[in-house]
Amino acid sequence: MGPKDFDDFMRRVNAHIAALEERVALLEEVESGFDLGSFGYEDIRVSIAQLRIPPSQAPTWRTWDYGIVSGVLFPILGFDLNELVYVFIQTAHAMELQSALDYHIHWSIPSNSTGDRIRFQVDAIAAGIDGTWAVVPGSPFTAEYILDGSESGKHKLLDVAEMDGVNTTVSSGYVIKLTRIAATVSDYSPEVYLVFTDGHYKMDSLGSEFEDSK
Repeated sequence: MGPKDFDDFMRRVNAHIAALEERVALLEEVESGFDLGSFGYEDIRVSIAQLRIPPSQAPTWRTWDYGIVSGVLFPILGFDLNELVYVFIQTAHAMELQSALDYHIHWSIPSNSTGDRIRFQVDAIAAGIDGTWAVVPGSPFTAEYILDGSESGKHKLLDVAEMDGVNTTVSSGYVIKLTRIAATVSDYSPEVYLVFTDGHYKMDSLGSEFEDSK
């Protein structure tokens, strides 16, 4: 091997060593509690197929083309006033303990209306593993939306509840009753279509070091 070949070989060796050192440094940061919470958020997703439908006051399963003319029909849940579903959420191991779960719904409507309103309520209890079930502070939560006449066929999101400080362990549980309730004035008279339900949470790690604790 000539001097030129040797120099090229050493450059490649040093580049590989530098890349390995960078990867080791990143792993050490994670293992030492590298804080993802300053910028890391994720969804806890609960599809409408996972909701518990009650025997009475139940929304109606319908098929809808999402406002797409001649589109494929897909299942949605149509909520009239005082109709409800039950939701169970289990927290991820990556969620920062005793932080907020921002619970919201994804919805749409089949026809436009200007000035009418939709309103939903969340009643919630929660408990960490081995904890006692208790009402989430602030429950029941309500959120109202005033229609502007452009919502039909759109993917809309409504923040209904910010449930703070009750996830005391990994795999904490929330039991939620989601109800469409009467608006303060001028209820939208057709059904409101529930497309999806989920919550945003703050991450402070990639998971948990142990199976049942942070």
